[in-house]
Amino acid sequence: MIEIKDNDISFIKKKECYLFFYFTAKWCGPCQRIKPLIQKLDEGLDDKKIEFYMIDIDNNDELSEEYDIKSVPTFILIHKEEIKGQCSGSDITKVHKLLKENI
Repeated sequence: MIEIKDNDISFIKKKECYLFFYFTAKWCGPCQRIKPLIQKLDEGLDDKKIEFYMIDIDNNDELSEEYDIKSVPTFILIHKEEIKGQCSGSDITKVHKLLKENI
């Protein structure tokens, strides 16, 4: 999982694969509980099809505003600069559903 810093996602214009944004915070208990499960998903899926990015809302406030993040954890799936779906909360089944419905 790649950590985004300084609100910089300029690279997404070049990506052909799906992008999975995991908005999180160090102080968020549910975020920390689901993080190992997201890391397992990242390890288990082909990085030519999907890439995982962790975005700490405290270090990426502009990005959090741009994607209208109201709570953490929030997960957004993007393909070719278009949001394909999103979910929030620490229920991994919602994340699985988001991925299955779109990939």
